[in-house]
Amino acid sequence: MDALAKLHRTLMVAGSLLDNAAGQIRDAALSPTKTHIHSIGEALGSIFEIQQVIYKLRPDLEPKYEEPSQEEQQANRRLGETLIAAYDLADCDRLPEAIALLSAFATNDPSEIHRGLAAIELERLSTNYGP
Repeated sequence: MDALAKLHRTLMVAGSLLDNAAGQIRDAALSPTKTHIHSIGEALGSIFEIQQVIYKLRPDLEPKYEEPSQEEQQANRRLGETLIAAYDLADCDRLPEAIALLSAFATNDPSEIHRGLAAIELERLSTNYGP
């Protein structure tokens, strides 16, 4: 593997790890949360800048973006609307309703991937808003 391809792979892994770390900071409520997440965002921005230079030199390394199918777009929309509604309910001290809404989605949505994402958010909602 040549040096640019190796660097590209390393930056992809680093970006993924940083993205996960931002979510962990949020979930752990590590104060000052916004400041820490902002710092990670700056690091991700730096990685993105380096990747853009690599892509100019090696366009073959740039990931190809495929437009999501109509079915996937609809599933994304359903999940997004459900998450907004659930977190709005939780913010209004209606946690049992929020949990029921996400549980129903996680059980009944036609998209297996989106059911799984809803289950993850259900766990997060239960943990962050629970007693």
